[in-house]
Amino acid sequence: MSTPKVSVVIPTYNRAHLIGETLESVLAQTFGDYEIVVVDDGSIDDTRSVVARVAPQARYIYQKNTGIPEVLNVCVRAARGEYIQHLGSDDVLIDDTLARSVALLDAHPDVALVHGAAWLIDGESKRLSISRPTFATGDYIRSGREEIRDLLFSNHIVAPTVMVRRQVMLETGLFDGRFGLYEDWNLWTRIAKKHDIAYSHEPLVNYRVHSGPSGSIFHTASTHDIDLYRGMHLDEVLNDPSLRDVYAGVRRKAMALHHMVVANRGCETGEMWYARRSAIKAAFAHPSAVPSATRLFARTLAPTPLVNFVRRRREKRAHEAATPGATTQELPE
Repeated sequence: MSTPKVSVVIPTYNRAHLIGETLESVLAQTFGDYEIVVVDDGSIDDTRSVVARVAPQARYIYQKNTGIPEVLNVCVRAARGEYIQHLGSDDVLIDDTLARSVALLDAHPDVALVHGAAWLIDGESKRLSISRPTFATGDYIRSGREEIRDLLFSNHIVAPTVMVRRQVMLETGLFDGRFGLYEDWNLWTRIAKKHDIAYSHEPLVNYRVHSGPSGSIFHTASTHDIDLYRGMHLDEVLNDPSLRDVYAGVRRKAMALHHMVVANRGCETGEMWYARRSAIKAAFAHPSAVPSATRLFARTLAPTPLVNFVRRRREKRAHEAATPGATTQELPE
């Protein structure tokens, strides 16, 4: 059996209603030298039959539920291709994604990982907006150290846009479950320590943003978990002997942003004590955070009915922005 150029790896769990569209997007690629590897992490729905019907050529691996980091690693170990395309079982490739990413890796041997912009889509596959790194103005290829400088502030690498050299992943150590919600952020950073990174400003994938049982784990993650695992990742990077001096000048600013992310999450979940504490930490971490931290701190002191009213107004405006012709009826209490 010949070795494919690309392994498209798709971890899944109870997404029989979505994985068919994902598989169809792989089959529609303009690049044909690939294999599909589906690792089912213990689904109890009709995932198996959907995969067999839509993509009978796919390698389907069923296992007892182990959770995200381990199922991702099973995907990598099962892959036979030179390159690995990561793809969520609710996401949709654009028809020339594989061709564009393969061309970049083939042309630039020093590049280990390609990622790109993504169309955000809703549960009905309607395009909402484009997600791009705030600092990106076009395609780029740059050193991993430059990439990490921006990765300190947020995980701007959208996982289903990533194509990476399989050998690099094996050498780097795969996904580390110790970092909980941020195992991908941690892996991209570890890869960037030793390799160049490429970025496509044109979207590579339709990235589904939705809540509910089949949505992102971030919708249900606690403020504590975000604080814990995000902080663990930053601590590992900033305290790495090979990187400590490189990023000493942005350390405090990165930590201030971390505390603001946690503080905002605390406000979203109603954990105002957590939000207040994190806002104070942000203000002490870096002077640039003082204005936003002060505003957020004041917000935590507002009466709960007022906070809920403001939240509903924001949700309504977001809904109207994503739904042309939406009415202005107030959200229910």
